[in-house]
Amino acid sequence: MKHFYPENKLRSLSVALLFLALIWQHATIAARRNVSQAPEPAWIKKLPHRTETNININEVNGGYHFLLMDQQYEVARQEVYSHSIYKITTEEGVQNSSEIRLSFDPHHEQLQFHKVIVWRNGKPIDKLNLNKVKVLQRESGMDKGIYDESLTAVLVLDDIRVGDVVEYACTIKGSNPVFGGRFFNSFNLQGYDPMDERLLRIVMPESRKLNYKLYLTDKKPAITTANGSTTYTWHLKNLPGTVVDDGTPSWYDPYPGVYLSEFNSWAEVVDWALPLYEINQKLSKPLLASIDSIKNTYGSDEDRMTAALRFVQDEVRYLGFEAGIGGFKPRPPSEVYANRFGDCKDKAQLLCAMLRQMDIKAYPALVNSNTQGHISELLPSPYAFNHCIVQVELLGGKTYWYDATISKQRGNYKNIYLPNYGKALLIKPNTKALATVTGTAADKPEVKVKETYYINDFSGDVELEVRTEYSGSEADYQRRHFSTTSIKDIGKTYLNFYANTYPEIESDVEISYEDDIYRNSFTVFEKYTIPNFWTDQAGNEQVIEAWFTPQVLRSYISQPKTSKRTMPLAIGYPVHVEQTINILLPETWNVSNDELTVEDDAFLFTKSEKYSNSGTELELTYTYKTKQDHVPAEATSQYVRKQKSMLDALSYGLTYHKGIGSKGGTAWPVAGFALIALLAAGFGAYKLYHWDPQLPENYTMGDSRSIGGWLVLVAIGLVGTPFRLVFGILSERYFDAAVWENILDTSSGVYSPALAGILTMELVVNVAYLVFSLLLIYLFFQRRSSVPRLMVIFYAANFAFIVLDYALISLMGLGTGTGADTAKEIAQAFIAAAIWVPYFNLSHRVKATFVERLHPAWRYQPEAEEVEEIVIA
Repeated sequence: MKHFYPENKLRSLSVALLFLALIWQHATIAARRNVSQAPEPAWIKKLPHRTETNININEVNGGYHFLLMDQQYEVARQEVYSHSIYKITTEEGVQNSSEIRLSFDPHHEQLQFHKVIVWRNGKPIDKLNLNKVKVLQRESGMDKGIYDESLTAVLVLDDIRVGDVVEYACTIKGSNPVFGGRFFNSFNLQGYDPMDERLLRIVMPESRKLNYKLYLTDKKPAITTANGSTTYTWHLKNLPGTVVDDGTPSWYDPYPGVYLSEFNSWAEVVDWALPLYEINQKLSKPLLASIDSIKNTYGSDEDRMTAALRFVQDEVRYLGFEAGIGGFKPRPPSEVYANRFGDCKDKAQLLCAMLRQMDIKAYPALVNSNTQGHISELLPSPYAFNHCIVQVELLGGKTYWYDATISKQRGNYKNIYLPNYGKALLIKPNTKALATVTGTAADKPEVKVKETYYINDFSGDVELEVRTEYSGSEADYQRRHFSTTSIKDIGKTYLNFYANTYPEIESDVEISYEDDIYRNSFTVFEKYTIPNFWTDQAGNEQVIEAWFTPQVLRSYISQPKTSKRTMPLAIGYPVHVEQTINILLPETWNVSNDELTVEDDAFLFTKSEKYSNSGTELELTYTYKTKQDHVPAEATSQYVRKQKSMLDALSYGLTYHKGIGSKGGTAWPVAGFALIALLAAGFGAYKLYHWDPQLPENYTMGDSRSIGGWLVLVAIGLVGTPFRLVFGILSERYFDAAVWENILDTSSGVYSPALAGILTMELVVNVAYLVFSLLLIYLFFQRRSSVPRLMVIFYAANFAFIVLDYALISLMGLGTGTGADTAKEIAQAFIAAAIWVPYFNLSHRVKATFVERLHPAWRYQPEAEEVEEIVIA
């Protein structure tokens, strides 16, 4: 059998490698003209030569350290001089630091080597040989779709040994013409490792102002003016290493340094950018046709904007050629449309052009995905930004922000997700300051997981169903993930996620999903079978246990590696996850409900444990929401402490005593006690039967009425009461010896004397109520005069007992069912009492119905003639 696909792949790979080799060779040959050897420029400040160091080798990482780091800029000449000296201290340093790599842009820069010297035992060895310099086009951003055509000159040093001191100096001449010769940059004045000497020197024309801003340092520059130039110099010696904490936010630079810029305001940066973003070419006919199609298909600006955004996001792939000016000036929209590719600024410009053609106001906006809102802490300059998005103004003047580079985004125009960029610079006339970027708020969980465990017994397999609903950015990510990954591979990944907890788990069905593009909701469905779900408890073979943990929610919680910190700790933001675990149990579990809240300035965590009224369903609900993107260094200890409280509360365990699963014999002591209670209740019923209250003085036999009206409802409820009580007594297993043995056995996992007391009380009350209800039924239909007061006792006592029962269960830490079920049962008893107690006290029908007495009093009724005689007399 022929395997065509592998053969074609290999052929394609061979052609690709040949093509890359030709490009490599061409780049190397062509770039040689940009690399040369020359004497050091005359304008630099030369420092005394040094090969000795004061640095303790025990403070050094990587096997080498710098004796000197010298950077000097001649702004008018557009020249950058670099001079470095470093010492190799270990074999690892030899491995890692025996190459000199210098990057430059061949479109407008030239690299000049001045010297490459290895100092050994105080003697110099010249290592500069241009024939050994390899110039490579590495394209480090290729994996991200960015090609800047920058080159790297590589000189591999031979015969490098531990103890050698390597020195090299070079100058890069030229700069990107897109900046018009204006200078801006940022520099670290201190590194991770100690350094003997650091020189930073900027030579500016005297007529030009250079702004600087110090960062985490108080080292101001020495400023001198001579020969028409102003020089800013930082000359530092014996610099300590910087202690850097792990896990710092992307916007935080741990190294002391300085920002420099000739731009005096953000308005000047806008003035620089406006000409670059002008659309001078007419839109092509194909592009206009696509715009007209959107305009004719959709009737509102909101729908047209959404359609245009999806076109640019999904049908124009992300790819950037950012060499030279191309790194800052977007390509014409028609070109981007025709090529169907572009980088962030190209796609933003295309989207703006499409929207403006439909009379929708839209402007490109520069942001920084790393520094985010902290961009306002930098000096104004083009280097403050690394990304471009779009601001759209719809009817009513309300503005919205969109990122044209994020594919597979769905939802309506109001809830399309935008990353937390914080601040943006609008490329719009008269823009004076940074604008606040507002995205969709994650008030609702972006990840909602519902796991349902179907436990039919304590020995067989357990079924697990999982429903995960993603929204916002999580829905966008999952939509992209499912579009680029096979269901088979996704299913394998999901299965192994649960296999970490349940090693024998197997998938029942193929993973499926639903995509609601209007709500931007992406829902995934899973179903598994888990063998051997219950395991023996360590040290007690009579007890089995099962543990439940919200693993999905847990995956969003990162623990810091460094707790003792001097720098902020980054945390994921925004994160909002809710995970519910439903456990359907084969038997009643008498465990108390519970709630927990752990809150910090950085996060909010809640946990709820609720049992159903029957006790056969447990619902665990967890939520985790971050409130900011970092924890300040001084708040780390409190954050770690509260995070530990949260992590400790994640797992929930159920234990089950094996003996309780099968019914034992009859609990004869309990049966005997129930018989005593029955006899006592019977005696009480006998006494109540003979209770024969008198009728009111003004009552006559002519007022008597039969059972009717609302009393019919009372009769129906009363007749059903004995059946309900008998069913409850039998179903609760009051007479099962195994139940009593386990709850009274101190070695049992369900040992609970308090529960035994509650069960005893419930049994007595239920037996008494059974007898009482039977008596009431008889008396009710006999219309006995005692019924109204007994019915008041019946309803009032029922309410009081239910309240007392739940109160005792709660105080003793036993299960009370869900709060909703408890409140429902109490409310029902209260409403019944509130209705029927007044009714039996005040109703005329009640007074006229229940008039029969056990021993009716004899009343003399005179004949009419006798009455006449009495009256005449």
